[in-house]
Amino acid sequence: MEPTTVTTIVMILFAIGVTSWALYCWFSDWQPVVRRYLTPEQQMEAEIQAAVRRMRQAIDDYERGERHL
Repeated sequence: MEPTTVTTIVMILFAIGVTSWALYCWFSDWQPVVRRYLTPEQQMEAEIQAAVRRMRQAIDDYERGERHL
């Protein structure tokens, strides 16, 4: 089966579309992601600090009467 003119045009348009999409994805506006690799001790300390902050906020809300236990 030999390719027809329509098939050839469709394949060329598809190739142009895929190439355009790839270039857009490659050169589009993006923000780099900052990754911080924490040791298990640092991760545990961060979780403890977050829990302490949440607890202090709950206590402050309770003392102001905005939250009931």
